[in-house]
Amino acid sequence: MNGELSAIRADQGRRLLAALALDVGRPLDHEKLANRLWDEDPPPSAVASIHTLVSRMRKQLRKAVAEEGRGASRDTPVIESGSHTYTLHADRQLIDYWRFVDLSRHARQLTENGEDVQARTVLGRAEEIWRGEPLAGLPGSWAQSTRATMTDQRLATTLLRIEIDLRLGRFTEVVPELTTLREERPTDERVAAHLLVALHGAGRPAEALAVYPTVVRRLRADLGTGPGETLVRLHERMLSGDPLTEPAGRATVTPRPSSAPRAVGPAPTPTGRRLIGRRDDLRRLLGASGEAVEQGGVVTVSAILGMAGVGKTTLALHAAHLMRSRFPEGYVHLNLGAHAVNQRPLAPQAVATSLLRRLGVPATTIPLDSEELFALCAEVLATRRAVVVLDDAATAAQLRPLLPPAPASLVLVTSRRRLAELPGSRPVFLDLLSVDDAVALFISVVGRERADDRGRIVEIVDHCGLLPLAIEIAASRFKARPSWTLDHLALRLSRKTGRLAEIRHDTESVARAFEMSYRSLPADQRQAFRLLGAHPGPDIGLHAAAALLGRPVDETDQLLEALLHCHLVQEDSPERYQLHDLLRDYALALMRDEGTEQEGGAALRRLLGFMLHAADQADRLLYPRRSRLPLPAFRQLPGMETLLYDLDLDSQESARDWLDTEQAALTALASHARATTHPEAAAWLAHVLAGRLDAQAYWSEAHDMHRAAAAHWRSAANDRCEARALIDLGATLANASRYPAAFKALDRGLALARTEQDADATAEALGLLGEVLWHQSSLTEALSRQEEALRLRRESGDRWNTARCLANIGIVQNSLGNQELALAAYQSALPLARQFNDLVFEMIILNNIGDLHLGTGNKSAARDTFQRILTSGADCMSPFDLAVVKINLASALAIPDALDHAMTLYRSALTVFRSVGGVRHEAAALNGLGDTLRSAGRPADAHDQHSLALELARSVGAGREEAAALRGLGRTEEALGHTDSAIGRLTAAITLAEQVGAADQAATAKVELARIRGHARSE
Repeated sequence: MNGELSAIRADQGRRLLAALALDVGRPLDHEKLANRLWDEDPPPSAVASIHTLVSRMRKQLRKAVAEEGRGASRDTPVIESGSHTYTLHADRQLIDYWRFVDLSRHARQLTENGEDVQARTVLGRAEEIWRGEPLAGLPGSWAQSTRATMTDQRLATTLLRIEIDLRLGRFTEVVPELTTLREERPTDERVAAHLLVALHGAGRPAEALAVYPTVVRRLRADLGTGPGETLVRLHERMLSGDPLTEPAGRATVTPRPSSAPRAVGPAPTPTGRRLIGRRDDLRRLLGASGEAVEQGGVVTVSAILGMAGVGKTTLALHAAHLMRSRFPEGYVHLNLGAHAVNQRPLAPQAVATSLLRRLGVPATTIPLDSEELFALCAEVLATRRAVVVLDDAATAAQLRPLLPPAPASLVLVTSRRRLAELPGSRPVFLDLLSVDDAVALFISVVGRERADDRGRIVEIVDHCGLLPLAIEIAASRFKARPSWTLDHLALRLSRKTGRLAEIRHDTESVARAFEMSYRSLPADQRQAFRLLGAHPGPDIGLHAAAALLGRPVDETDQLLEALLHCHLVQEDSPERYQLHDLLRDYALALMRDEGTEQEGGAALRRLLGFMLHAADQADRLLYPRRSRLPLPAFRQLPGMETLLYDLDLDSQESARDWLDTEQAALTALASHARATTHPEAAAWLAHVLAGRLDAQAYWSEAHDMHRAAAAHWRSAANDRCEARALIDLGATLANASRYPAAFKALDRGLALARTEQDADATAEALGLLGEVLWHQSSLTEALSRQEEALRLRRESGDRWNTARCLANIGIVQNSLGNQELALAAYQSALPLARQFNDLVFEMIILNNIGDLHLGTGNKSAARDTFQRILTSGADCMSPFDLAVVKINLASALAIPDALDHAMTLYRSALTVFRSVGGVRHEAAALNGLGDTLRSAGRPADAHDQHSLALELARSVGAGREEAAALRGLGRTEEALGHTDSAIGRLTAAITLAEQVGAADQAATAKVELARIRGHARSE
């Protein structure tokens, strides 16, 4: 900073700055920072130490900025705190490494556009930035691995600059640098290739020729491997006297002519397709066959089944090759032509005739009569130990007549159809590749010299849908374009439209493979396939598919089964169907190309209508008393009643199951509707799902849906609906501990509701505002809002919502220290909840009563209450509500006797709170955990928990939790022997508690403070 290297002297401080700077703009959680600072072995006090280091770093950054005289500006580096995270916000150009990386990427883009001179200038600027060793002097494995990554980046940039120099004819200038690099990296083939070209271009052919055998010896000695294809071809061109550069100076490698087609011989080897992974599939395919051979038994027919491009033929041919020695009496690979272009599939007679001829049966002895032909074929396969691969079967009928019940041959059948009717066959269903195998397949095609960024390759194979054919085609195209980088290929494949068009090379394309499957379907199945591509969710159920297709359920079931039979859809769970990503792209492309987009629009409207009404029906079963608007009748579409009736949503259990199953699809559908021409349907869907989203803590999804709904109703000038959307939004924001934003939304919703004279919405907004004010510790205001809401609920005769208001008033009164009034409110609410048989509501009220017992010191009654709730409410309460009960029970346990149980409860609850972003509740849980650890005689660990709770509470303005954290820190400081610090913490806790009206917190802190001061005076 400002030329002052001594500003950060400690290794930990330098590591922290390096860790944050290398992820500038991205949040780093405490766990990741701790692992970087202490090399995967952080101490128990790591979080507190990080907090201290960050505080010091902030001071040093402010000091450095002040010394430079820049003042506060947009470019001033700032470390911001988040939920368990720290983020360095700074201009990337202030960080040398990222400035170097950005210049390198810019240069690479220039070279791709043929602008070598400009790229060379940019690279010169980049290399001026690099001074010495990165992270110099920093110890530890993280620094070492990061240093290696940065050094590799520098090497890649250096090699790019050398490539440009070679193209510009600067051969002599780069020879010394390349010679040094070869000494440092004797097995790096990229360096060797550049040195060979440079020496040759500099007029030193003898030295150039010596490069190749030297690197070959080192590769074999050090790595046990030979040179790659690029280096081999470069060496061959030099030996043959061919020029190594074109007139323009760009290095070239002329591809070898393709080999002639291999004749089918007695000892076949697999074709050019690469088999990567598939060990379990091979084991399933060959396990039983191998055992049968060893025992002299018969071999069953194995059917390898899967979608186009999944690698069925490759697996079959490799299996045939592996089993060749066990079946020495012949080999046949016969394409049955189910998906051949402009050709009908082979008839059974043609299959049998071709098979017999290839197995060496004289043509003159092959019968013309079908029955005799099939009998002879079955006899040969039953008596001869041969390997037979029947590739791309159309139907089981194509093979059934010619296969014996007990073949001696190994018969491997591949098909895109399921072939369930093939007697005696053992199906092997091929799935997509694993990520590791997909990456390995890509690297095997392009070579390791260009596959130097695993992260990018993972992204590329993911865009290829982990489909082997797509990966091989994309890799082959990349290999044929030497100017392309992995970043460039990933960018092309990431485009929202046209991904299929990118997965092509020469005459091969994934779309063509899909087309052959699609064109073999009858018209109704083709239409169903196209329309399924219009569904935006991850999967679709039978009834939703019926709505989408506009067909009865039985007919839809038959169509889906037919598409499943052809592997054009997948069924990962009963009656849940999905399309592979690339097949979905193909279906959408078909809709565009065949001019059926209007058909897709109508299908989407049908689906939206069905899902909206089904969700409304399920919501009313689960939350019958929830405050909401009725769904407009005009949304009901023809035929929908029959479909909804068939769905059988007639109980809370069936409603809950349906919503759980369709949650992801409903969220995706709402997002798609917002982005297309159906914002009103999306707004209604948000309102219908509000109860479920809230109960299951889907707060991120709910926020997006309600915010968009409010914007839509505002643009439509519909104040009544906008009020409801804002109320739904405010509830979600409050749940996510975003209290200022929640207050703003609810206050606006309340004003609109009053204007519309909507008493129900007014009361709902008032109650929620009261909850937000309670969270912000504005207790008097919170009580006023809740009492006004109670008055409106009583005037309307809404007894269930009256109970809600009474329960909320009890919570506020308890916080104000009015335990008797709180208990009276709870006891008034409890009979109403029981009257409505609302077990969840009853459990929530009991939890509040248990909390009241806890506050008055009656831990035994509190424990009994909380344990009863966990037993009775386990099946009906949401994970979030159960987590609240767990931290309450943990705080009521006897410590240290029940320490393990308490720790388990706290960990379980914290996992839930963190997963949904419940920051205030997380702070409360951490305070409880800190109190427990202190009681167990672990004050240092307790201090860490209270420190983190303090930071979280301050981040969301949760005054009660902040006061509790200060009180907890005071008690742990006392236990650690820091009396003055303890008094300061407790004094701050009292001041804050009195400011926010938390009388219970203030009273407890005063007792602690008086005790500590008395003890200090006695000493």
